[in-house]
Amino acid sequence: MIWKHGNTWFDPVTLRISVGTPLEDGGAEVPPAPDAPAAAVQAVVTRRCNLSCGYCNVRLSGDSPDDMTPETADRVIKTAADAPPGRLVMVTGGEPLLLPDIAFRILERVAPPKVLFTNATLITMEIASGLKRMGVSPVVSLDGMESAHNSQRCGSWARAAEGLDILRENGVPYGISTVVGHHNWRGIGTVMEQMFRRFMPTSMGFNILHWTPGNFDPIPAESYSDAVGSVFNTALRHGIFVDQIARRIDPIVSGVYRHRDCAALGGKIVFHPDGRTSNCISGRSMEDWSMRIPAGMEYCAQCHAAGICGGGCAWDGIHLGGSLKPDARHCMWVRHILDLFLEDVEKHFPAGSVSRVELKKRYGMLITRGGSPLTASIGHRE
Repeated sequence: MIWKHGNTWFDPVTLRISVGTPLEDGGAEVPPAPDAPAAAVQAVVTRRCNLSCGYCNVRLSGDSPDDMTPETADRVIKTAADAPPGRLVMVTGGEPLLLPDIAFRILERVAPPKVLFTNATLITMEIASGLKRMGVSPVVSLDGMESAHNSQRCGSWARAAEGLDILRENGVPYGISTVVGHHNWRGIGTVMEQMFRRFMPTSMGFNILHWTPGNFDPIPAESYSDAVGSVFNTALRHGIFVDQIARRIDPIVSGVYRHRDCAALGGKIVFHPDGRTSNCISGRSMEDWSMRIPAGMEYCAQCHAAGICGGGCAWDGIHLGGSLKPDARHCMWVRHILDLFLEDVEKHFPAGSVSRVELKKRYGMLITRGGSPLTASIGHRE
């Protein structure tokens, strides 16, 4: 199946592109899924938080307020040490800086790459200096500028902004992670540009609202699709690395079919505060989700975006898509990004086959800039 969008042809299996000249359907088969990626090790050091954001999937999906013990932290450290080269360590909460001794116990003892997810409201000069010394890359939750952020994140914008400024003053590279919802999706491309100019993050992310057993109130799929399309256009205009965009475009530029959209589909282990382990922060046990990839779901067989998709979030797919179907919201926005990408290719490339070298020249800044785990799609590597 060759997909045609405008005057551009796209092969969803080989990921070839041609402008103005039809591609021959070579009948290529989907390549076999590679072995599980290098392990991602996530430590949920506490479920407590100094905020109580209404959409928090950690708060709503858990029944244990326990803090992680030193013994469980040492299990995290050993697992990270025994993992394959290239593994990523993520320290999360709740708000992990409510338990700095345990968070730093792990971060101090594991090798890079290592990432701390935080709301930044507890960051001090001392903490920022420690993160810099340990080579930790923080990812900070920020849902836009002041009014939008405060509407969902408990009026914490001023404190979060101060924390980001402290990180920047100490030379700590950081990313910004935004949950897209009713409070901020309209005009989000403009808001993205405002956040980038104000804080100059190394990376940005614009996340779909994950399913939770209560208080799940997402924006319509069309609205999220429009929002991410606006993010794509802003990222392309300013050369900004955006996690969701990078992992859609990288397969096309590299020519490597993307099978998995999350390490939870193979290669990830999450340590919960009470010592239990799972492959997903929302789950409570290790699950085999290996078939929840496009190559394993018949529903995806004729989708022109299957080669860049990875199947989306398996947790959302299970609860919103059903048996071996993905989350339909994911399907819609990924197809939209592919179509916008092909439109841009047609606008900027001459007729004929488009080489990957030329694609990298134009889109390379959207994929990675190297030197930081923040520019390599955290927790979503194939």
